[in-house]
Amino acid sequence: MLRSTIESSIKGALGLLGVNETVNFKVEVPPRKELGDYASNVAIVNAKTLKKAPLQIAKELVAEIEKLDQGKHFAKIEIVPPGFINFFLTDQAIEARLKEIVALDLAWGNSRHYQGRSILMEYVSANPTGPLHVGHGRWAVVGDCIARLFSAVGYKVEKEFYVNNVGNQVDKLYASVVASRAGQPVPENGYGGAYVKEIKGETIGEMLDFNLDEQKRILALVRVEFDRFFFENELHDQNLVRGAVEQLKRNHQTFEEGGAIWFKSQEHGDDKNRVLVREDGKPTYFAADVAYHLNKFNRGYDLMIDIWGTDHHGYVQRLKAALKALGLPAEKLEIIIGQLVALFRGDEQVRMSKRTGEMITLQEVVEETGADATRFFFAATDVNSHLDIDLELAKKRSSDNPVFYLQYGHARICGITRKGMGNGA
Repeated sequence: MLRSTIESSIKGALGLLGVNETVNFKVEVPPRKELGDYASNVAIVNAKTLKKAPLQIAKELVAEIEKLDQGKHFAKIEIVPPGFINFFLTDQAIEARLKEIVALDLAWGNSRHYQGRSILMEYVSANPTGPLHVGHGRWAVVGDCIARLFSAVGYKVEKEFYVNNVGNQVDKLYASVVASRAGQPVPENGYGGAYVKEIKGETIGEMLDFNLDEQKRILALVRVEFDRFFFENELHDQNLVRGAVEQLKRNHQTFEEGGAIWFKSQEHGDDKNRVLVREDGKPTYFAADVAYHLNKFNRGYDLMIDIWGTDHHGYVQRLKAALKALGLPAEKLEIIIGQLVALFRGDEQVRMSKRTGEMITLQEVVEETGADATRFFFAATDVNSHLDIDLELAKKRSSDNPVFYLQYGHARICGITRKGMGNGA
């Protein structure tokens, strides 16, 4: 790379000046084009070590770099007070690099810097009781982008979707579907959405499979796929939840009260202690979550990243506290809290689906704006910030829409490339 070429040239010149140990220096793109293609502060930061004025160091370095380079990479090298060195690249150097980029195609920018390290990313993880909403979509796209970046620098990345197929919400779904088919009112705290009428299957397992298949189909629309769907019932079937609770007991991190088993989370900075096993003997969602993450650690990843919805913000501290109580390095787990998404048409916020009169689903947004626009707007804003999306702007075919502008620029570049290779205009 051109930046590394400049760094190597500087280090080589320092060596010729008899300098073996230097203060770290920077090679950066300057703020204005007239200051060159790259600039370095090497003379300034090494002035104390070399016991010379920065301008004198810069002059000596430039003289040695020009001898080494002989016009191959640098058309001109300038020195600017108090000692910055500005590098102007030759057309030949830029052309050679562009040819390397074209040859690498989509592999350009990838590295093997972290080869041999592994990472598990868990995101989306929506309940299999209904369709994906726009918040799920944002977490899906952000997680997919992060996973691609880790892959590009050499990590072995595994992408996982945690399926909560155990608990009251599952029972409520089954009761809601049965009631809907019989023309009866939805049970108290059940699911009354129009989508309930569309769910297929006779058993609860078949209904959950139908919903999960629909979620997979919608995720595929925005080019998001997972390596594994981890079902919560696996934890219970293999006694992993009970095992995690017993391990906390052995570490003297639990107590019993009112017939329930509690985790001493207050000792780890939580505002109150948390129930692991209820009075009726059933483990809580928190206990299952501890067991799931214990399972993750046991699989031996170097790093784990979760992306959770904003409603899970309070879970972060208690989960990390439980992991530490289990004797695990909790710093290997990073949890990103995905913030809310609001949809607008111009200045007016859109709260309900025109089709069903209920929440707007991810599918509706993708169908209206397209996959490219959906991915762009979900990923373009800091994940720690609330996201407002103007659906009308996302559909515009003009430079007002950043997605269209990028697509237009890409099409123009492809046209120039074809013309340059003699394949037509």
